[in-house]
Amino acid sequence: MKTSWLNFAGGYSLVAAACLLGCGVEDIEATQPDALDEAALATDEQAGAEESELATMDPEALELGELEQGLLACSNPDGTNAAMAAFAVAVAQDLKRWDVGRDFVMNSTSGFSEGSFGAQQAIKLASGSDSLGPRGKSRCSDGRCARVQAILDLQYDQANGKVFFQGSGNTKVLLNPAALRSRMYAKWQEQRACDANPRDGDSNACPREQHSLNFLSAAPGGCDTDFTFAARSSSGSTLRFPGQLRHKLRFADHTNPYINFRNLGNGNVSIDPVYGLNDDGVTSTGACTAACTKISLRSVAGGCCSCAGQNRTFKSVSFSPYLFLCL
Repeated sequence: MKTSWLNFAGGYSLVAAACLLGCGVEDIEATQPDALDEAALATDEQAGAEESELATMDPEALELGELEQGLLACSNPDGTNAAMAAFAVAVAQDLKRWDVGRDFVMNSTSGFSEGSFGAQQAIKLASGSDSLGPRGKSRCSDGRCARVQAILDLQYDQANGKVFFQGSGNTKVLLNPAALRSRMYAKWQEQRACDANPRDGDSNACPREQHSLNFLSAAPGGCDTDFTFAARSSSGSTLRFPGQLRHKLRFADHTNPYINFRNLGNGNVSIDPVYGLNDDGVTSTGACTAACTKISLRSVAGGCCSCAGQNRTFKSVSFSPYLFLCL
């Protein structure tokens, strides 16, 4: 599917969206690097001018331009863009809010696993309560936030060389756990800094207004799978500053090309990650699930899967009980 980067540039909205499932490393390398850099650095004013120019182009040139911009939006060379977008969805599913400064804490680790102590930094779920109530694991009905924990497990070297995400056609992208660990910790710190200076009504600041998210549905979407949530104030009323929720997603990296914000109206927001990385997802690819890696609260071990065009079966892994790899 073609996706125009210009469609992502205009206006604020409330969606953390993963980009097209079909963007792999080979696709990105096939695009001119200079063209990608120029598109990535374009200002809103330049984007508007380009949109006007596109309207006068012949269909073949327009299609090529849309393809190149779509490839830019789907950049996922080390898998961390897709993983962090999926993390944003899992946090909304399990914790029912985006408040990672309170729900997560630093983990001192050797880098191998969450429980291995060392001098490296990662993030892990908090527990207990603060002045505003339960936080982290204490907010989850299962006491462990299984969906979130499955993605946190991908930060560690125990996943080295094992976790792939489906790319375009017969390609797949290998996740770099060390890169994910470093990026998640850095963006958690950035989110905490933003949350420390909240200002309601300031479009450039994190909101002081508290919010809640309730999962409504998952269905095939424009990019991959739309996860729809009802976004309300913590008291259940309409949010006064819904546009500022975009700043509550800094932990997923607001420059991440897989992130897009869109207000669906009626208090709903939709998030569109790569299929397989979030439980409750859907697929229309036939009998075999088209995912190299799948997170699921129920076992899918032994089920048919398709990774990079090859039909195989899902197998469980020793380091994460809700993670399944297509092997």
